[in-house]
Amino acid sequence: MRPTIQSLIILLMLAFLTSATTGCSGFRHQNGSLLDRLTKKNKKNGYDDLLADEALDPLGRRSGNRLLLDDLSPSQIATTLKIRSGTGVDKEAANAAFSNATQLYERANAAKQGGGKSGSWQTMFVEAANQYRVAAAKWPDSAMEEQATFFEGESYFFADRYVQANRAFEKLIAQYSGSSFLDRAEERRYVISKYWLELSENGPMLALNDPKRPRFNVAGEARRVLHNIRLDDPTGKLSDDATFELANAFLKSGRYYEAADTYEDLRRNYPGSKYLFNSHMLELEARLKSYNGPSYDATPLEKSEQLIRTIVRQFPKESQENVKVLEQQAALVNNQLAQRGFELGRYHERRGENRAAQLCYASVAEKYPDTIYSSSIDEKIERVASLPAVPSQHAEWLVNMFPDPEADKPVIAAGDNESIFR
Repeated sequence: MRPTIQSLIILLMLAFLTSATTGCSGFRHQNGSLLDRLTKKNKKNGYDDLLADEALDPLGRRSGNRLLLDDLSPSQIATTLKIRSGTGVDKEAANAAFSNATQLYERANAAKQGGGKSGSWQTMFVEAANQYRVAAAKWPDSAMEEQATFFEGESYFFADRYVQANRAFEKLIAQYSGSSFLDRAEERRYVISKYWLELSENGPMLALNDPKRPRFNVAGEARRVLHNIRLDDPTGKLSDDATFELANAFLKSGRYYEAADTYEDLRRNYPGSKYLFNSHMLELEARLKSYNGPSYDATPLEKSEQLIRTIVRQFPKESQENVKVLEQQAALVNNQLAQRGFELGRYHERRGENRAAQLCYASVAEKYPDTIYSSSIDEKIERVASLPAVPSQHAEWLVNMFPDPEADKPVIAAGDNESIFR
């Protein structure tokens, strides 16, 4: 029997009222000042409310108890209300729910392995996840909750409900950072994030009825998951993989500063990574693309110059295989650095500061003799050398009215301090 619109509206209202009284992060902070909403602690759940972190850092963590739209679907609304309205510890109910969930999980897994229709065993996985959620809620801060939360994520994962699966794994890691399920949870999250990145490139930007993906900003959520994988387990087997994928995602989205810094983080913190050479080359690409011109910061060019030296020294074989690319990038860096010196010389020349302009032009001629600016630089040097070194003083009579600070002499000459202490 399909639910009517009226019944769904009533259920949504119940969910709203229930969440307001049970600390649901999806509907919390309806009252109070902005500062209160950004700093309030979720004491009932035992860890900080993460609204402030989300506002300041889009790659930050999310509350593991947040309410999702999928929790209000017809197959899960009853479980959501049961969890949100429940209070206290009920070990007997937790054990019963866990036992039911395990039976459903095993039956669903057997049907999946046996090649049954996906719709049937996916439905069983969702039912198993619902029971695991109940078991975890009935016995918080226990080995039961840890195990149930992990298998909740596993059940949602096999049911292709990746948003709910990721939430369960995030909650597990946040509350049980040393969990024996950590590696398996991170593997699932890594697969989910890569799937979301693929969707962001080829799929629709918005999907309101697809439990496989976030409703909005799929690429941003994928980057957030990858970022937290490497923070949750910095020495884990997927930490460098997640860092590399995150950097690639930044690069593809045109966020070159973030991409370059993430590649740098990988090569500095994972010197034995299989991505080491590629991270050097891609960081070089990102650094060059992040440079905005001679009127802006030269740090990207300076780091690019150092990177090229490092690549040639550290990867001689790979450098030979990519010699044309490296030569082109080295020439680009040199030309852009020469342009900065040339434009600085023109700036001083326009102000009549010809001595300073001469020094800038001479530096370009000495450091970058093979660039496009070297052909006319000698003429520039000769021309400014024939002009006054500094601009003439405007309103000299007015300047002379003020005392010369260099004319002031100290009362006691230097070196004559001994007479004071005799």
